[in-house]
Amino acid sequence: MKIEELLHRRSDLSTFLVHLTRADGATSAKDQLKSILTAQTINATSAFGQAVPALKNAQAATTSQNAVCFTETPLEYVSLLTEQITGRRCQFEPYGVAITRKQARRRAVNPVWYLDITPGHTWLTQAVDGLVSAAIAAPRNAQAQGILELTPFIEQMGSGASTGGGGYRKEFWWEREWRHVGNFGLPSPYLVLCPEADFAEMALLFTQNGWPAPRMFDPSWSLEQIIGGLAGFQPGDLGPM
Repeated sequence: MKIEELLHRRSDLSTFLVHLTRADGATSAKDQLKSILTAQTINATSAFGQAVPALKNAQAATTSQNAVCFTETPLEYVSLLTEQITGRRCQFEPYGVAITRKQARRRAVNPVWYLDITPGHTWLTQAVDGLVSAAIAAPRNAQAQGILELTPFIEQMGSGASTGGGGYRKEFWWEREWRHVGNFGLPSPYLVLCPEADFAEMALLFTQNGWPAPRMFDPSWSLEQIIGGLAGFQPGDLGPM
């Protein structure tokens, strides 16, 4: 059996990567998605990765760490990412786009590397922090700056007691995140995620721009509903009864 055939049968390995939107100030998650669809681009407006705190402390620019985030969570479980999760700062909503993993890799989207910071062993993050400090101290040294090309894809994971008292918890490895540094232009084709009640509103954006009708599904749907919906069946034609 070819490795491609084997991997196609692994239900825990998603074919798709999903970018979900969230509200930002007065702009709703729905309007964020509409803006992405209109521009055909996801803007990298936030900095991510292990170098960001050190760059901020040094009052250095963090724009080199700006990235667009995706999750490789299988489509039938994407709705779980929109739940109210205790201790989570970002609240995602059921709006977004999905592309295939192969489309993503052709456009330099990479999986995030999670380094453990649980007490009981030497942290790999310490070596990374040392390289980041060297890069900040030598901004004209091209070799030293190389670590800053990697850090948008490096995150910490772990829980424990902090040196100043209290505890820390940073456990987002389960999101199975991928990132793209800089703005991300949408490839063709792609899928649109939104509640079923918003299908007509989203489709209107495509009609107004003279684009082909999009393939859409509601993240709250089951896998069977997603398959049926993307195949073109009407919601009333799906289900056991």
